[in-house]
Amino acid sequence: MLLKGSKYHFIFLVWLLPLYFIGMSVYQLMVYRGISETYTSGESYMAEVVDFNIKQIAAQTNGYVILRFTTSDETVIEEQLAMPVQMAQVITDTELIPVRYQPESFQEIVILPAFTLQQNIILFNLGISAFGFLATLAVSVWASRYARRKIRGGDEQLIFERIDE
Repeated sequence: MLLKGSKYHFIFLVWLLPLYFIGMSVYQLMVYRGISETYTSGESYMAEVVDFNIKQIAAQTNGYVILRFTTSDETVIEEQLAMPVQMAQVITDTELIPVRYQPESFQEIVILPAFTLQQNIILFNLGISAFGFLATLAVSVWASRYARRKIRGGDEQLIFERIDE
């Protein structure tokens, strides 16, 4: 079924961009709350580094670490954590890493040496998301006004006249 109306109705899809930035901000806030909760009320363990890899793709460098530790109830936890290169530098050449673990938290594992850096990265991401939200909000408002004006007034009718006789 085709949509009835003009092509200018599709301009309203630009409102998906501010919604995306709101979603990203909510996710970043949940991660921030999760790492803070795990840091303050999680149990401390020494985790063994099972695998560690940093890869560079074009101009972006990131990596992962696989950590293994045994909880107080003898459960073995082995988890792969993705991390940017800044956090990876903190744990380079380390076989044992102090971590906090809380299974009920949004972020179950926090690497203690990288905690402050991780908080700063999340706050930076929140700032970028807020800027993106404000910029796309302004564009969405402008585009909506433009679309409403075009829908009400219609397209300009171009009339072609031959001037060479």
